[in-house]
Amino acid sequence: MTVRALDAVARALGASLSMQVEWHGERLDRLMDAAHAELQESVAALLTAAGWVVHVEVSFNRYGDRGRIDLLAIHPTLRIAVVVEIKSGIGDVQDTLGRLDVKVRVARPVARELGLGELVAVVPVLVIGDSRAARTVVATHGSLFGRFDVRGRAARAWIRQPGGVIPGGLLWFASPGSGG
Repeated sequence: MTVRALDAVARALGASLSMQVEWHGERLDRLMDAAHAELQESVAALLTAAGWVVHVEVSFNRYGDRGRIDLLAIHPTLRIAVVVEIKSGIGDVQDTLGRLDVKVRVARPVARELGLGELVAVVPVLVIGDSRAARTVVATHGSLFGRFDVRGRAARAWIRQPGGVIPGGLLWFASPGSGG
């Protein structure tokens, strides 16, 4: 039976189809986590080399918004923060963008709580593991990802030398170990 047929049956019953891929038990989760950690390490190294003060896996709980910011980096002279969301792959596009919005919204109070002072601006950054599938998701959902004003090499160049605030944010595809 095809996935399309299974989905049709589920919808006819007023249900939704949910599938889970398993690969050698917990190994798939570990594999995904390893890819995420490698990307996170590469981007943290890029930010640090560019003079940003980087905080990793910053947890928050503010008025019902809970979670962790993958990377919260502050430019010490400009007082600009970047909230970096790392995705080794894109699953749920709306969830990815919604979670990034929450993290950007809480970044100022979280920075104050960490003793990092007041921020001039907060810039969202989405770093996605480079794959044909991820590029297809971004291309297919152009209107959802359209808000990211600066992409690719230009995004990495802005990190190295920030020139003003980018309200829509930065987006780039990265390979682990590639320097972000």
